[in-house]
Amino acid sequence: MKGIRLLLIVFAGTALMATVAFANPAMLPDHPGYPAKGKSPATGQSTANDPGQPSAGGASASILAASSADAAAMLQTSDPNNMRKLKSKGAGQLPDIEGALNRVNVNPAGATSTVIN
Repeated sequence: MKGIRLLLIVFAGTALMATVAFANPAMLPDHPGYPAKGKSPATGQSTANDPGQPSAGGASASILAASSADAAAMLQTSDPNNMRKLKSKGAGQLPDIEGALNRVNVNPAGATSTVIN
């Protein structure tokens, strides 16, 4: 049993390393990134992942970050069904409404028997 567990852990670790090794950076979304001003002293290559892109800092990044959750934070207090109310009868009683009541079909699938064999 311990051998199977060890084999599964090795397989999962290998799969994780393979996903990292074969990741395609061209599939990642574009972003402002960081400026590529630094060069590696050993190879002379750029030390930035996305050379030539402007800095991600500044007012535009702050505004985008602050407004990222605006849609989820809005409280919607209007319910279109409230427009159907004609008269409220008080606590614990259903109000009088305009139009048909919402009814549930008792047997929507047309079953002839509810006995389970």
